[in-house]
Amino acid sequence: MRLQVLTLIGLSILSTNSLADLKPEFLELQLESLSYSSIASIDQTIHDLEGKPVKHGNIAFTHNQLEATVTKNEFEYSLFQRYDYFLEFNNDTAELAYLLRNDIPIPANRHYKVYIKPNHIRAWGLGLARKIEITPTLKSKVRANYLRADKTTDGYLKGRFQSLDDGYQAQLHLDYGYSRDTLLDRKEEDSDGHGVSLDFDVEWQASENISLGLQGRDVFSYIKFKDLTYTQADADTNTISFDSNGAIDTKPTVSGIEGYRNQTQRLVHRYTLNGLYSLSESSGITGQVFSYNKFIFSRLGYSSKSQHIAWHADYDFRSKAIGVKIGHPLMSFSVRSDSLKWERAQMLEFSLSSRVNF
Repeated sequence: MRLQVLTLIGLSILSTNSLADLKPEFLELQLESLSYSSIASIDQTIHDLEGKPVKHGNIAFTHNQLEATVTKNEFEYSLFQRYDYFLEFNNDTAELAYLLRNDIPIPANRHYKVYIKPNHIRAWGLGLARKIEITPTLKSKVRANYLRADKTTDGYLKGRFQSLDDGYQAQLHLDYGYSRDTLLDRKEEDSDGHGVSLDFDVEWQASENISLGLQGRDVFSYIKFKDLTYTQADADTNTISFDSNGAIDTKPTVSGIEGYRNQTQRLVHRYTLNGLYSLSESSGITGQVFSYNKFIFSRLGYSSKSQHIAWHADYDFRSKAIGVKIGHPLMSFSVRSDSLKWERAQMLEFSLSSRVNF
């Protein structure tokens, strides 16, 4: 399959360029990483919530991508590796998970609605993009990606848990496909998924002082896994007990199905809306709205540039993070965090890119 995709992209290159004119205009290498947790620091979240009590919240995610891109005329050809993990849950589930991980007794007479939905993928891929100039002030780019995934988690756990004065009641339902079973410790098996995703960029010079941009990532995606390991299970009060200290003790006896099935996974949508109001030829006020699966992050910033260096700073109102970016025609660097100490940060973003002209 990999050889077929490489052959297809190779034929596309040959169809748009003569054999004597295959030399690219430039090569760009880019590393980007974005992580956020609404309930605790990123460090505490990835270490099973061990530590301080969690905050109210309902999402945690990370997106990491390493990419090499060559550009020739209006076409871009990319090779990339990516790792994504998105968790959507409710406050009850976050609190219950925190008590469980830290061996803290469950308060009596509490009713918890349990809901958690993971969407995880690790994949390498190939991208083909084309730049399109619609008008002199309106430009766009459309990109198609082929994805080969070797790690996945996709499904949900939902139900209810109620602690009583003299006991408890619980009903839980689990349905998810995976390459590694993080809940019931089923033996890990190889997984192999193939699919596509679509991205786009639009840039509009609305007036002399106002420019707008819209970026969409994974606006459409489709990854098909064949014979993926999965579990469908129901748990009731017979699978959950308390120890002598009153802490929850889970020793599940699963009633359900473990098997293999064909499963389709769709990736999380990411959109970025940018606006720039130019104060002069070298400076301007910026606004940005970033959406991760419809969870909104709004930002306000300031940009300035000289002949060789450009810099930008902004503030994220949701995460309370400050972002800084420094750019040069051949290299750029950016970082965003809500804390000077990374182990306390709930928002942590980093990117580094370099460019080689031919």
